[in-house]
Amino acid sequence: MKYLLLSVLWITWCFLHSFFTATKTAAWFRFRLEKRFIYYRICYNLFSLFTVIPLLYWQGNIPGPVIIPLSPLLRAVKFVTIISAIIIMSGSFFSFDAGEFLGIKQLTDKKEAKGIVISRHGFYSIVRHPMYLAGVIFFLALMTDAVLAQFIGYFILAFYMIIGTIHEDRRLADELGDAYKEYQKEVPMLLPRF
Repeated sequence: MKYLLLSVLWITWCFLHSFFTATKTAAWFRFRLEKRFIYYRICYNLFSLFTVIPLLYWQGNIPGPVIIPLSPLLRAVKFVTIISAIIIMSGSFFSFDAGEFLGIKQLTDKKEAKGIVISRHGFYSIVRHPMYLAGVIFFLALMTDAVLAQFIGYFILAFYMIIGTIHEDRRLADELGDAYKEYQKEVPMLLPRF
């Protein structure tokens, strides 16, 4: 029962995370909040953070069997994989305006975000969604040597990253039109080609 509840809570968290980033949801809040919409992004980020922490804590405290046990050598590979994912995520994060992404710039400038800009440098020249790619790699690596509750949570998050990539790619194509469609032709969505 606890695994089912954990799964439902993770799926609910993923749904809410996507729901509040949806174009229609943001437009509804923009209409309702008017000038106070500058707080939307930071509130969304804080909501995501403060709802994910209890889930991670709870899943980390549910005892259970290890699903994919690793040898010491494979643990080293896991460690390198996790570090690589963090490097990709960090490098991708700083390829655009981090203050705007976090919702801080909107508060200091007292204006709404400039909007989406297509980035074609760094990891964004290799794949269109390097942060999602890093997230998938990160959670797949965490699934190894994890107890059942952690395995379930990380699996759901890795799967969500893939679904989120597809959703984000469609949203960006709708919002940015031909410029993004050209970018889609030039750079792969998630798996790099060299």
